[in-house]
Amino acid sequence: MHCRVNRVSLTMMWNSGVLAVLIAVTVLTAWSSPAWAIPAFARKYDLPCSVCHVPGFPKLNDFGNIFRDHGYQLGNEQELPTFAGLTKGYWPVSFRTTVGYQLANMKNAGDDGAGNNVNVATGSFGFTGLDVLSFGILARDISYAIVYTPGLASAGFYAAPTNNDSDLESAWVKLDNLFHSDYLLNVKVGKYELDLPVSEKRLPTLNTSIVMYHYIAGTPYLAGLTDNVFAFGNPNSFAIGENQPGLEVFGIKNTPGGGYFRYSLNALSNSNITGPNTGGGRGVNFYGHVTQSFGGYGVVTGQRVGVFGTYGNAPTVDNPGCPVSGTCGPISGAGQPFYRVGLDASLTALNQFNLILAGMRAMDSKNLFTSLAVPNAQDAVWYGGLAELDYNPSQLPAWLFIYRYDVIRNDGQGNGTPGFPKAYNDVNSHTLMARYYFHISDRTDTTLHLEYNYAQDRGVGTDGGDRIAHTVLIALDFAL
Repeated sequence: MHCRVNRVSLTMMWNSGVLAVLIAVTVLTAWSSPAWAIPAFARKYDLPCSVCHVPGFPKLNDFGNIFRDHGYQLGNEQELPTFAGLTKGYWPVSFRTTVGYQLANMKNAGDDGAGNNVNVATGSFGFTGLDVLSFGILARDISYAIVYTPGLASAGFYAAPTNNDSDLESAWVKLDNLFHSDYLLNVKVGKYELDLPVSEKRLPTLNTSIVMYHYIAGTPYLAGLTDNVFAFGNPNSFAIGENQPGLEVFGIKNTPGGGYFRYSLNALSNSNITGPNTGGGRGVNFYGHVTQSFGGYGVVTGQRVGVFGTYGNAPTVDNPGCPVSGTCGPISGAGQPFYRVGLDASLTALNQFNLILAGMRAMDSKNLFTSLAVPNAQDAVWYGGLAELDYNPSQLPAWLFIYRYDVIRNDGQGNGTPGFPKAYNDVNSHTLMARYYFHISDRTDTTLHLEYNYAQDRGVGTDGGDRIAHTVLIALDFAL
């Protein structure tokens, strides 16, 4: 769900710092993206959400993925907005939030201002935020999506209010099945989620995002009260896990053996890259993902392999006429290159197990760090990966269990000072989740959600030690 980190000021400096650390403990929640599921489809077609999901929202099964790829349409006349039998009162909108209790603690969180290391813990009842979603078709072969996340002062279990962060997380229109190509050629424009190896918007896990999608070289992954002398900045804030403004050319085609060939090619604005001392840029970045599956889509049945990558530039110079640095929008320049390239696979067994694997190599040009006067700047090179096992047991069909391991390993730091630790900001993250779908209908879904995450960020503590965070979420996740 949608959360953001904010700091709350108290009168005493030390208490203010500790509270900031408590908020930083929830940084994984802050990076979590909206998990999109829309019971409006279940209401429209008079079908339970389990027809498209595993076993309920938000993860899509094979049928649900194909339904999405075909522009949220089955091909019958009854689904069109102009169908006489479709009540004019039908409004394809859904709402989703999660309520419950969250525990969090962090070791080696920072300095209290008096030279003392701080270890902190917090816990609170609350809710994660709110998603307002509308997906559907405007006409035959014209699909759309709008996802609104309102700013809410008490969201984030009272540790990460979002009252200043209202936004359209997604807003796009797609022209499907162009030239009667049987969906081999479709064009989307707007702001949308990239076609990633694992969709973050449909992650069943709520407290933890996929680390390699959001990792920034030189910036501690687990933000704390203070960071050690080794920390350095990076003007490149591009994250493939964030929704991007751009244009996508997408296609899917049945292949022999019951598989699917899919491709997604994207031209993206870099005007949303707003790292230090920049206001975006007028350049264009590129992202692509190509997959081939065999014997199914590769989520419930069949196996899938793919390759993905992005190439672009991040601006490093602000518009000199800007009255306040970083506020003039997409008109800065001196862009410097970066890339991300990787392989992914989705393997299934017994209609119960789904093993997802992905690995990525990333590079940020040394000139990005030179622009911030980082000592002995050099190319930053790092590797990210994930392994996730999803288990929906046939004996317990209402349960979904997940274990995911996320890893980051740095091969070259942007700070090339002799003796700078190579393992600085290496990350290990372990996530365990269990969801019990005790109510699934053609109107609403309600789920018991249990989740635990352990995250280790190496060498980013005030004393150069590892920063370690634990989070536990016990909640009810529901959509209507």
